[in-house]
Amino acid sequence: MTTVAHRQVSVRLIIFAAAEAFGVSVEDLRARRRRAFPVRAAACLLARELTGKTYPQLGRILGGRDHTTIMNAVERAEQMLATDPDFAVSYAAAKRAVETIATSKLADALRDDEPATIAARICEHPSQAARISTWEILLMAARLVMLEELAADAFKLLNGLDLMVDQPNQAASLRAHLNTRIDTVAEQLASLGYANQAEGATNA
Repeated sequence: MTTVAHRQVSVRLIIFAAAEAFGVSVEDLRARRRRAFPVRAAACLLARELTGKTYPQLGRILGGRDHTTIMNAVERAEQMLATDPDFAVSYAAAKRAVETIATSKLADALRDDEPATIAARICEHPSQAARISTWEILLMAARLVMLEELAADAFKLLNGLDLMVDQPNQAASLRAHLNTRIDTVAEQLASLGYANQAEGATNA
């Protein structure tokens, strides 16, 4: 991205801009209707290009989809950009809208709040929980699911480490499996935003 910073572009902003540019409702974009696939694919590609979020993060936010679904949508959008003039025109319009709004005050109203910030606000003012938007609930739910998956994989990793201690004669065969599990946990931490924090701590 060359004109605005990732932090100024939210997935929510992209969804609204893409829906408007392609002439569909936000509800249709986030649903699983086949006729809305082109605009969903466009939103996936825009989000991948302009937000810096990972495929798993985008999958959670864009209707609870698997990360491979997002990857396929991005690939399909790239193909349509090259072969479908109407799609290319609508995509360009959506991208211009995103980049314009991202530098305006309206971007604040369409930002993606951090799930932890939303949850803290609810805990601090429980009586105002009813004011939480559907979008904010979605963000918290997506974060919770990702944390649950991370916890499950971390548990399996710890269990594997215990097995290496208890069964040293099996260490060699267990090591390859554990390396795969470590990579999985590392990827999940990165998708939750912890990798950059760790790098910053190392460089401090």
